[in-house]
Amino acid sequence: MRNVLIASFYILPAIALAVLLPEVPFLAIPGWGAGLLLLTLGGLVQTGLSLGAVRASSERQLEVLAHELAVTRQDLDAAREELSRIRETIDEMPDSGHVVAELKVLQGLLGQLSAKTPEKTKTKAAAAKKVDDIGLPAVAAAESHGEPLLLIDDAEVLTIVEQALREDRVDLYLQPIVKLPSRKRQFYECFSRIVDDRGRVITPEQYIPLAEEAGLVAVIDNMLLFRCIQLVRRAVRGQPDLAFFCNISNGSLTDVDFFTDFIEFLADNQKLIPNLYFEFEQEAILNPSYETQVNLQRLQNLGFHFSLDQVRTLDIDLPHLAELGFKYIKIGAHMLHELARGDDPQLDMRRFKGALDRCAMDLIVEKIETDDMLLDLLDLKIDYGQGYLFGEPRPTTQPAK
Repeated sequence: MRNVLIASFYILPAIALAVLLPEVPFLAIPGWGAGLLLLTLGGLVQTGLSLGAVRASSERQLEVLAHELAVTRQDLDAAREELSRIRETIDEMPDSGHVVAELKVLQGLLGQLSAKTPEKTKTKAAAAKKVDDIGLPAVAAAESHGEPLLLIDDAEVLTIVEQALREDRVDLYLQPIVKLPSRKRQFYECFSRIVDDRGRVITPEQYIPLAEEAGLVAVIDNMLLFRCIQLVRRAVRGQPDLAFFCNISNGSLTDVDFFTDFIEFLADNQKLIPNLYFEFEQEAILNPSYETQVNLQRLQNLGFHFSLDQVRTLDIDLPHLAELGFKYIKIGAHMLHELARGDDPQLDMRRFKGALDRCAMDLIVEKIETDDMLLDLLDLKIDYGQGYLFGEPRPTTQPAK
């Protein structure tokens, strides 16, 4: 409308000049010429006005864009500051370099746990039979660990186990390994215990038979191993001279997907090498699968050392074990007594200890329960002892020396 009104100021007079006047006296040109000139001048005025309006509009748009750009820059600056604060927070964390690897392992384990969640559980009778089958009655098993047996049904046990693994309700129990004959605490063996939301301990004797039926044993082994390493890492922060023995089950050792992520996690935790020894059952080492051999080598390449556990025979190639990275052999007190004592001992302890020394390996005698048992074994010049005589497994994250 504004442009129409402006145009009328020069279009109508131009028409009047062209029609009504034959000639414009002061210009000495015909009326139509004066009208055309006026129309041309009006067009120029209109063009100037339009350009001015466009310029004004463009300036307003530029002002809006400049304001939006300023706001965007402020947002980017705020984002950069927030990112910088996050990085500083992560850098201040003791384990900042291990977050990605740790999350990768945990994500994989939780994925396995979700995939393996059982749709149904077995009856109590079936669970009790499984416990009997492994030669460990339920009540005796609980009492052997000094822990109360929870009288709950099978479905609740598996639910507690799954929730505890998801919610990090796994306690680290430590049992001392002492130097003999001084009895000075030298190492700790790690045991993982699952705890419900009321703080009650669920013993392996309760959940293992059910987990076997539900196909959860491998997942639980993997999760407990991972949790154990996490807890050990926290424990050594305040006492860097502590050393721990942590068991790796054959199921975990041969789980290709888990162990690939686990190796990556350990590679980011190589500062634990002086503090951590991995234990393996003798059966898995005597008859190793291809996966076992590969993963042992991968652990050795990182610099970790090992202990041989669950020993059933001393017909052992010690130099070969030493080449694999083994530094310790664990033998039960009763087994050693039967082999090395008596009128006709099957084991020449002096020769055996000499062979261990040549391979830079030490002997740990476990399950020493009484002073009489210890006195019977000290004559054999054993290196280390473990058992209830020196301390039972107790929950702690900062063990006292």
